[in-house]
Amino acid sequence: MDYKEARWRELFEGFEKSFALLGNKVTQMPQDIYETASLVHLHEMCLEHARKTIYGFLEARGIAVSTPRQAVKEAAKHELISTEKVWHRAFNRKNLVYFLYTEKVEKEITEDIQQRYYPMYAEFYETIQQHIKK
Repeated sequence: MDYKEARWRELFEGFEKSFALLGNKVTQMPQDIYETASLVHLHEMCLEHARKTIYGFLEARGIAVSTPRQAVKEAAKHELISTEKVWHRAFNRKNLVYFLYTEKVEKEITEDIQQRYYPMYAEFYETIQQHIKK
């Protein structure tokens, strides 16, 4: 196993940890602003670790990407992800709560994390596990 292959697997371990933490939170409906903030932060951690894992995975295969948009397109081409639109949405909206924080946005982000992003991460996790077993 070369350095680049080992590196993306190491990056995946970071994703795996943040995914497990998010899994513990995602099943509960946040009761207050602190629980919502915790859920959003765990989602942001997952997204960042997933991004790094995707970049590393692609780099190990000789594919250079410089933006999340490129990474998502290449990951979809290589069947690493299947929900390309959801990934784009996650990356496009990752800073939304910093610039526009209202109750409506809070509710929307919480629903997105529970209904879209967590299943997206779960699928990504399973796909990466299959690549590791090869």
